[in-house]
Amino acid sequence: MVDHAARALKELGVREVFGVTGGSIMGFFDALALEDIEIYMFRHEQGAAHAADAYGRIKRRPGVALATSGPGATNLVTGIANAYFDSAPMLAITGQVPTSVFGRDAFQETDIVGVTAPITKFNYQVRSPEEAAPAIRTAYRLAYEGRPGPTLVDFPRDIQLALYEPRDEPAYLPIDFSKYVPPKPDPTAIAKAARILAMAARPVILVGNGVYWSQAWPEVLQLAELLQAPIVTTLPGKNAVPADHPLVMGPAGMHGRLEADAALANADVVLAVGTRFSDRTVGRFTPEMREKTVIHIDSDPSEIGKNVPPAVGIVADAKAALRMLLKKIPSLPRRDRRFIEWLLQIRRRYEEAMERWARRMRKFPPWKVLKALREVAPRDTITVTGVGSHQMWAEQHWDVYVPGTWLTSAGLGTMGFCIPAALGAKIAARDRPVLCIDGDGSFQMTMNNLALVRDYNLPITVVIFDNRALMLVKQWQVYLYDRRIVATEYSPRPDFAKIAEAYEIEAVKPANLDEVRKWADWSIRNQEPLVMIIEIDNEEDIVLPWVKPGDWLTEAIKPPGLEDLDLVYPGAKPLQAAPQG
Repeated sequence: MVDHAARALKELGVREVFGVTGGSIMGFFDALALEDIEIYMFRHEQGAAHAADAYGRIKRRPGVALATSGPGATNLVTGIANAYFDSAPMLAITGQVPTSVFGRDAFQETDIVGVTAPITKFNYQVRSPEEAAPAIRTAYRLAYEGRPGPTLVDFPRDIQLALYEPRDEPAYLPIDFSKYVPPKPDPTAIAKAARILAMAARPVILVGNGVYWSQAWPEVLQLAELLQAPIVTTLPGKNAVPADHPLVMGPAGMHGRLEADAALANADVVLAVGTRFSDRTVGRFTPEMREKTVIHIDSDPSEIGKNVPPAVGIVADAKAALRMLLKKIPSLPRRDRRFIEWLLQIRRRYEEAMERWARRMRKFPPWKVLKALREVAPRDTITVTGVGSHQMWAEQHWDVYVPGTWLTSAGLGTMGFCIPAALGAKIAARDRPVLCIDGDGSFQMTMNNLALVRDYNLPITVVIFDNRALMLVKQWQVYLYDRRIVATEYSPRPDFAKIAEAYEIEAVKPANLDEVRKWADWSIRNQEPLVMIIEIDNEEDIVLPWVKPGDWLTEAIKPPGLEDLDLVYPGAKPLQAAPQG
């Protein structure tokens, strides 16, 4: 039976899969090999899941991760949850114990379907041979239909090995696919949104990851130019608009840029596209967000009104909705640019303050390292981050020029994401450079997957921000726990250069920014893997600006020298309660 399931994968265009084999999945691995599907052997199933997640984001079709039953399947769970929170298309295939021993606590028996029910779009256990190929096709399609996300198919071992010859087999399981497809935009709602935007004094467009999936960035930019509205993004939404467009203010939120936080905080109308209004983006939902007039476009109806009640909620594909909206907006007089000029003034002061702060630092200023790397990395470099202070510095200071080239763990915040995700991205785009910006804590969680770099010729450039601490947690301890530093600082072990050497990868410790540029350029130009270790002082590595949990965006703790900077737009009238419905 399993050969038919493997053939179904091949017919769907699957040519690479990621995983770790085992007793309850080895039949599937054997069938994949017979179909000439390349298997990338990861050193831990979590790595395989992150690689499939990243592969799906780059290819825009599901990456496939496989694991055996029990611990193999449960090791996939973190990666599945990560893909679920970040809306990445991924298909997980798990082995299971034979049906004859179900419920008897058999060796490595785990109800992975039950475990993953809250973190998958669809999961299914195959209980008869004729379901195998239809289940694969169904799960693969549902992973990308509408809002992308992970799916899972569980294969008991006896079902995998059963002899079966398909006759009049249905293509799919009996699933109503239409409920996963967003409806066409409601013209009445679009017309109402157009009227509100035309009358707005300070409209702002909030861009989420959904803009990338619908490829709606041309429409976003066109609408912003028409309205003269600043664009701010969520952390994953950085992936959807070019940072060098003059109206793009960057990411807003807990560790957003000051000009972006100021834009969102002072907007009278917020057009939110493809975002769920995460607490990490808006700080708090009440009362400030509820006092704004919000227009919310999303392909997932469950997101409309979940966190912020909109004046207009539009369930639709972002590209389709924005195209209709552009046609409905009337001709507008030239807008007052004082709001945008005020935001750009904040940007200038912010950058100047960061330069002064950098000159006082004893070791590498993290943001200066990022700017040095950006100078030598081609515009289409795929950039992946781990999770920690390095990720937040990259949120603020790494410029994304080409949509689809920024991969990070945003919703789940999964340490260990960077190395395996960078490998998955490189497999998806072998002709493009892949840069992994990681932290020492995040790196140590999945560094064993560096073995794949030489095994499969996957030259990635890894930059480790080495502060020997779980720095974001330590930052909270400094500010919120009276500087009680508990279980957040590491010893000098291991030596990352020796780790790289063990995997036959060049390792360097630059002494200055010129050497950062030189080594990054060498790695990218020569397509040679590299581990670059950047020493960061963990007493100075405090990521600012920072909006503390539960605070509003204008209450951000600012970098040194900006304490007097007011993020409330001068002369702005108090916002009136927005109309609901």
